[in-house]
Amino acid sequence: MNKIKEFRKKKNLSQDNISKMINVRQSTISQWETGERNPNVLQALKLAEILETTVEDLYK
Repeated sequence: MNKIKEFRKKKNLSQDNISKMINVRQSTISQWETGERNPNVLQALKLAEILETTVEDLYK
């Protein structure tokens, strides 16, 4: 289980907003939130930076 959606909502960002910042499709963000797929290391670091948290906190 991850907390990507929770952190995203706290920042008032849409999946589409984040997808454009990381240069992936919106459906990829959706898959990360549901646990269907995981970001690679660089994407996870960028995601944590955007959400102002750590990769560790995203996956606690």
